[in-house]
Parts: sequence; structure tokens; C-alpha cells
Amino acid sequence: MSKILVGRYELLETVGAGGMAVVYKAMDSLLGRVVAVKILREQFASDEGFVRRFRREAQAAASISHPNIVSVYDVGKEDADFIVMEYIEGRTLKNYIRDKAPFPAGVAIDVTRQVAEALAHAHAGGIIHQDIKPQNILITKDGRVKVTDFGIARAVSSDTVTGGAGDIVGSVHYLSPEQAQGRTTGAQSDLYSLGVILFEMLTGRLPFDGDSPYAIVMKHLNDPPPSLTELNPAAGPELEKIVNKLLAKDMTRRCADAGELLSDLAAVEAGRTVAWDAADGPDGLGGTKVHDNLGQAARGGGRTDTRRRKLIRRAATAAIALALLIIVIAGASALLRVLYVPEVAVPDLTDLTAEEAEAKLKAAGLAVDPNISYGFSDTVAKDRVIAQSVPAEEKVKQGRAIEITLSRGMALISMPDLKSDHPSLENAKNRLTQAGFSAGSVETVAESSSTVAKDHVINQDPAPGAESPADGKITLWISSGETYVMTVMPDVLSFSSAEARKILSANYFVITVKTERSTLYPPDAVISTDPAPARPIMQGGAVTLVVSLGPGPPV
Repeated sequence: MSKILVGRYELLETVGAGGMAVVYKAMDSLLGRVVAVKILREQFASDEGFVRRFRREAQAAASISHPNIVSVYDVGKEDADFIVMEYIEGRTLKNYIRDKAPFPAGVAIDVTRQVAEALAHAHAGGIIHQDIKPQNILITKDGRVKVTDFGIARAVSSDTVTGGAGDIVGSVHYLSPEQAQGRTTGAQSDLYSLGVILFEMLTGRLPFDGDSPYAIVMKHLNDPPPSLTELNPAAGPELEKIVNKLLAKDMTRRCADAGELLSDLAAVEAGRTVAWDAADGPDGLGGTKVHDNLGQAARGGGRTDTRRRKLIRRAATAAIALALLIIVIAGASALLRVLYVPEVAVPDLTDLTAEEAEAKLKAAGLAVDPNISYGFSDTVAKDRVIAQSVPAEEKVKQGRAIEITLSRGMALISMPDLKSDHPSLENAKNRLTQAGFSAGSVETVAESSSTVAKDHVINQDPAPGAESPADGKITLWISSGETYVMTVMPDVLSFSSAEARKILSANYFVITVKTERSTLYPPDAVISTDPAPARPIMQGGAVTLVVSLGPGPPV
């Protein structure tokens, strides 16, 4: 990994690292601002499916703009994919919880409100975070809450939920029940995670903890949260209602959306009652039920009932086994037919229109992925296929969707202005690369200049604002500095030092001044020069002036 990404982002220092990525503080040389750059680790960069999801979600996240969401400025790739984000001076909420929890109710409500406002904005844009945890919430020095890691959470959590227990260690304490079961998630999944954080802020502990990820997941699925008011009586019953509402196992019993949560928080602050039906218990799975026959068994007849239950269990087991055997035998051939999917060869789609590609894939027993990408091409006409996700003639399962990339035609890019501010050659090349031009297409011509510093741009072709192909020829005229000629040393004897400097500077001489006492020359008058007057010297050469300190000739 180079120290400067894509000729623009200079990595300054590591500010964070996780199992998936490393975060750097960096300087954006183009805009002159500090940014955060998150770079994927190598093991993720080799997973094409993961990288595709990462890019899609990162691009979606770049469209989100909200005061409580860390802004995404740019995405790119140099050796590995990276995301450029707003740099936040502050700490994670997790660090604050470790140092300050339990929080006063007002502080916990304020943090929860700001996170909820961020989620409401993201959910309205169709983006579910899926990895809400205090490590992904930053607190600025002025108390502003910033939610980060939008755009990668979905890609991470798709592997997290379907992987083994070891894959979800990082977020398992904040995982919603539906995520743990691999079911469809939604806005209420983010709200469940926020409920865990609210409980943690108010108590200084997690509602569900255990010796292993599996044990924690099982508590998320089956156990009610501990009583908030028993752990922190100052939190109050209405805030406890909100926590229990957010941590309901059944998604339909939680807040319908972040807007409802914001209304509930406002109600607590105003001293009003929070609407929450706790009849079924905080876990939403129903309260404890006591059966009458348990009392009878305790009073007598327990032995007979035990024998009867054993016989019933044996009979039921035998019946179930027989039924399963019949189902297996009867459905074996049908199951094989369902599981077996023949392989077909992917056709070559290059230079076809989207409609032609879809028809060709359909004839081969395949389909077009609805997520069509676009790119520029110097050889393929606009709206025709320039790439496909699976190479031609490769065998895939029948029915698979193939991603295609359509041409936008030849890329014509607006030429940046490189002559008004006379940037250095290196800076000019960086600007061209950022604009989309190929650095290899730049040619330079040396030209002397008395007004532009050496190695800086004097002129350019094409002109600023002109449209040019990405790999088109670009000529930059670069200053070689002044062109000096041989001259003679001016006679500046008896001149004041200021007058002498002015005369000598016109020839770009490098001047050194020495002083000595003199009874012949008045103070500040030039006594002698090296070289002497009328001696040959190259412009830009070194000249020594000897200036009188006085007292000068007697009056």
C-alpha cells in the first residue's frame, strides 16, 4: 500500500483497526483538508462478491447527508478498496461508556435521540445500518453524535449472520434476534441494537452476556432483559418501557420506526406516559403459565403418570420415525430432481445491447442481473456490453443471473486549469489523474521563464475547460527557470548599500554583504566589490559588497 493513495490522499497515521479494515488519518491534497481513509484488509479484497457489495453500499452511503452521520466523500481502489470519510476529532461511545457509565438519564436520552435521528434519515433513504454498536458511534468534542460505518455494515452483516459463531464476535452483543436467525432484517433491527446501547448507557453493563458467542445469541433469542429500574432506579419506569419496547424479540412489538422512538423519548422528557403494552412480558414471548395438573402430580399419582408418559413418548417416537421414513422414501426422487441443477456455458455478450444480451442469456437458460453497471470505452459504442461478470464459455448453474457492464462511449473529460496558479509538475499530474486522465499521456516541454518558478507549469494544451479523451495527448510547458547570460560587474562604488542592491538585483546576482570601518567612505557607502567593477560575471552569480561602517572622512 503506497503512502499516497491515487495521488491524492496522503496517509498520516493509523487511528483505528478492526478485523475487516484499517482506518488512517489522511490529508486530501486536492482540497487541503484532513479526512479519514478506511482500507479493506487483504483477505476481504480477494472476495469478489464481498467487494461488489462493499462498493454498492459505500456508493449508497455517499448519498446520505445528515449532521449525525459521518459523511462519505469518496470511494476508490489502489491495491485494495478504500472509503474516504469525514475525519472526526473525538472518541467512540464505547470509550465513554467504559469511563462514565451509568449515564444520567438526560445524557442517555440525548445520545439516543441523535442516533435515532441519524437512523430515521438513513431508513428513509432505504439504507439499514445492521451494525449499530457504540464502537460505530463517535462523540465530537462539542457533544455531537456521529454514526459511522454506513455502507459497509450490510456487506459485513450478510456474512456475519450466516457464518459460524466465531464470525459474529465483534457485534454479537448488539445483534437483533432476526439477525442471529438469518431472517430478513429491517429498520427495527437497528432499533433493537440501539435499545441494547441505551440499556448499556444507563447501567454500565450489557443486557445479554455470556461465556461464548453462542450463549449470548441464545439469550438474545430467549431471555428477557434484566430490569432496568432494579439496576438503576434513577432511570425511571417510562425509560424502562422504552428499553423493553426496543428489546422485544418480536419485531412487530418494537417501535415501528425511529420516528416513534423519538416521540417516546420526547414523552419521557415531558413527563408523559410511554405507550407500551407489557402484558406479555418484556421479551414479547408471553408470561409464565402454571398448569393445574402439576399440582396433582405433586400430591399423588406421580408414578402412574410417569409410566403413562413414557409409553406415550415411545409410541409417538415410533410413529414419527415411521412417518419420516415414508416421507424420505417417497420424496427421494423428487428431492434429487429439485436439488440437481444442470450447468450451462455462458455466452459471449461483448458488443451486444442490453436487450440482445438478455435474449442471448435467456436462450442459454440464464438471466441478466438487474443491477447493470456502466463504464467508458474507447472501442465499444455507447449502450453496448463491454464486460460481463462471468467470462464467456465458463460453466455455471442454469438460471444464474449474469452482471453486465454497458458502455457510456468514449470518456471525454473537462481539462482542469493548470496554468492560472502555475502548480508544480507533480501537483499538475495529480490533478490530471484525479480528473480521470491517464498520467502516461502527459508530455512536457521545457521553457525558460522570468515569472514562473522552476519546475512549475507555464502553459497547457488542451486549454482549461476543453473536452478531451481520458488517454488523449496532454502537453505541459514547464519552467526551466531564468536563462542567464554573461555580463560585466556594474560599478556601484560609493553607492549606498540599498542603491547597490537594487542595481545588482536587476541581474539576479546573489548578494553577500560585509562591513568594515573606513575613514574614506561615509557610513553605508560601498567601499569595494568582488568581482571588481567591469569584470565579467554570469547573471545569477555571487557578488560580495563591502560596506563602510564609518566614521568616514573628517568634515
